[in-house]
Amino acid sequence: MKLKDLKKVRELEISLIREYFSSTLENKWEDFPQEWKDNLGASSTNHYRPYLDSGLSFVAEEDGEIYGFIFAQMLHHIADVSNLVWIENMGVDPIVRRQEIGFRLLRETLRAGREAGAEVAHSMIQPANAPSIMLHKKIGFFMDARQVALIDLKDPNLKI
Repeated sequence: MKLKDLKKVRELEISLIREYFSSTLENKWEDFPQEWKDNLGASSTNHYRPYLDSGLSFVAEEDGEIYGFIFAQMLHHIADVSNLVWIENMGVDPIVRRQEIGFRLLRETLRAGREAGAEVAHSMIQPANAPSIMLHKKIGFFMDARQVALIDLKDPNLKI
C-alpha cells in the first residue's frame, strides 16, 4: 500500500464499514456525527500512517482499481512476544468476493511479517463475520471464544 492508494482505499473501507454497520446497528449512517465517521477505519487521516509505514499493509489492484486492502503493522513486546503482526482491518469489494483476494492479502501480510521477524499474528475479527473466520481458519489461525474488551479513557463519565 502506498500513499497514492489511500483515497481509493478510504472509499472502499468506508463503504465496507457502512455495509457492516447497516447489519449490526439500529442507527442510520446519516445519523452519526461527521467527525465520528471521519475517524473510522485504519485509512482515516488520524490512523493510516503507522500502517502505511509498516510495509505490512497491501492492496489488491487491477487496472488502477483497488478491490481489496489489508492494514497491518508490527507491534513489539506484546503478550510476551517480541514482534507481533497486528492486523487491524481488511476488506474486499463485494463485487469480487470469493475470488481469494482476501486470502492472498492475508497471506502476503503474514509472509512479510515473518520475513520482518514477527513471531505471531493477531487479527481483529467480528464474531458474527463467518466468512472472515473461515478465511482465517483456512490460513491456519487458531480461533477461540475470547472477546476484546474496550474502554474509552477520554470518557468524562468514566468511573476510575
